[in-house]
Amino acid sequence: MLGQLTYRLLSQRTFETAAENLLSDVVALHGAEYGDLQLAVGDELVIVAQRGLSAPFLRTFRRVRKDDGCACGRALRLGKTIVVTDVETDPEYVAFRTDAASAGYRSVQSTPLVTRSGSVLGMVSTMFADIHEPTPIELEALGRYCGIAAEYLTTLLGSENLSAKAERMSRALYDDMLV
Repeated sequence: MLGQLTYRLLSQRTFETAAENLLSDVVALHGAEYGDLQLAVGDELVIVAQRGLSAPFLRTFRRVRKDDGCACGRALRLGKTIVVTDVETDPEYVAFRTDAASAGYRSVQSTPLVTRSGSVLGMVSTMFADIHEPTPIELEALGRYCGIAAEYLTTLLGSENLSAKAERMSRALYDDMLV
């Protein structure tokens, strides 16, 4: 399966299409109802792609800091995958429970996109309507795929500034949301 995901990713020729492909494949891999892709802007993450999420959710999570208690904030802070099997019982998720309920998810995982050199490019998250915990095999495949994706996205980025790219993609996403 990892070979198929990688082949699909490497067939994309632009940063934007590769990012969209990455998110679609991760949502499918996990059988998740929702997902988002965030890119790093300094010490924050901004959403640049999403699947199935509501406008209120996207407004709440438009910018996430590493000291936020949501899964992606924790994953950014700790530099590793964070799985919240039940947002209703997770003590750090308390500030985001209402947002999760109105968006329709009960579980979430967030995995950093980290290059071999240790640069954090962003985060991919999947959300599940019910209490859920990805299997160890799913998490291993996701971790390996995210490493490959981080390297390929860096290649596609070329000399372009990641923060500037992230801000442009985020603006485009939110402009489309308002239409």
